[in-house]
Amino acid sequence: MSDPVNMKPTIYYNDLSLGHVLYPFFSEKPKRFQRLIAFFKSLDFPIAISRKATQDELLSVHSKEYVDHVRAISQQSLLQAFVTNTLSSKIQWYTRVSKGSYLAAQVSAGAVCQAAEDTMSGKTKRSFCVVRPPGHHAGVENGEGFCLFNNIAIGAMSALNNGAKRVAIIDFDRHHGNGTEAIIKHYKQENILLISSFQAGCKYSHDSEKLPNIVPISIPEHSEFSTVKELYEQQALPALYDFKPDLILISAGFDMHVDDPLTNIKLESKDFLDLTRLLVNAANDLCEGRIVSALEGGYDVEALKECVAYHVEALTE
Repeated sequence: MSDPVNMKPTIYYNDLSLGHVLYPFFSEKPKRFQRLIAFFKSLDFPIAISRKATQDELLSVHSKEYVDHVRAISQQSLLQAFVTNTLSSKIQWYTRVSKGSYLAAQVSAGAVCQAAEDTMSGKTKRSFCVVRPPGHHAGVENGEGFCLFNNIAIGAMSALNNGAKRVAIIDFDRHHGNGTEAIIKHYKQENILLISSFQAGCKYSHDSEKLPNIVPISIPEHSEFSTVKELYEQQALPALYDFKPDLILISAGFDMHVDDPLTNIKLESKDFLDLTRLLVNAANDLCEGRIVSALEGGYDVEALKECVAYHVEALTE
């Protein structure tokens, strides 16, 4: 794999993300974040330390009651927080809010907002946000699947407030971006297109209301990249070209990798180079190449690093 040296995407992150602590037996660990930051620093990528999302930015997609709930738990003692996390109707028990989780979630959402602002202003054209907690399962007033605030949806709203008329979100995580879908539907955001591919049955409800700007792509278990590519060429790309976005945001989950502990899809690391190239080519045709990508899943640390390396190589082209 060639070293990406030209037009390297800007990397947005903040070490406050390390303050988010889940239960030790779950897959979403600080090591994911640390491994990626070490990789980007070793290759001298341009780095931007992300700011915190403002209250108004958080409230652009989440209810005030929910945002206050997350903040309140992060201020509790360890025992109080354990009880609240266990009993909360708003946060799935294993998603957990720790003492540093609110700040971590703020800078994760802030990273995508900052990247969207910088992209729409012309300061940068491509970016990758190394964030944790991830975001695409967080809904208007609930957190689940390791996600507290919906980073990509908050970033999409920021883009719309900074000159974009239409924004497309491409979600290629192993799990459907159910929180992103719920937010778009709740706010009736017809100027946001969501294309979400996922392993069949993973957080997608077939009873969900069908809307033209929500494109679910179900990937059969045990699929290899040839199947994924065919589905993208038949469903994702035509929808993207019809929509004609001013910016493409990517919910970049790498847990379709064959070595990931949570998947039955069989993608290899280099497949993410080819998958990302499909989106880069579309961005070049539709929106002057503007792409903001943000980390979602991917839980085998070495496989994650390899996948992300190929992803940003394509973003460099």
